[in-house]
Amino acid sequence: MNVWLALAAALAAATTLIHVILGGREIAAPLLAAERLHAVPKFTMYYCWHLVTIVLAALALAFGLVATGLGSRDLALFATAGAALFCFWGLGMIVLFRLRVVHFPQWALFAAIAASGAIGLWQ
Repeated sequence: MNVWLALAAALAAATTLIHVILGGREIAAPLLAAERLHAVPKFTMYYCWHLVTIVLAALALAFGLVATGLGSRDLALFATAGAALFCFWGLGMIVLFRLRVVHFPQWALFAAIAASGAIGLWQ
């Protein structure tokens, strides 16, 4: 068992739960309740919301498979790269759009996942 990749899997699973539970209440529900938003952008965003849910769960599965020896290291490399890119995009959006870091903490979750994955890949 690769402990670092198992940690990355646990962090990705926790991030998935945060996304579904907290984000569902604070982001997805208000999005669906927005009456002034036209149907196409509203439901496109809702569709993307669920794509993110699937990707987060897939990250947890990918790291879990590799941590237990049931998956290729290439899978962990792909998941680590994805988490790192999500982290960098989150930070980039904060800078680009002059957002408050406290309102967009997702980058930190992805940073922890990517760091654990990177360390696990060197084990």
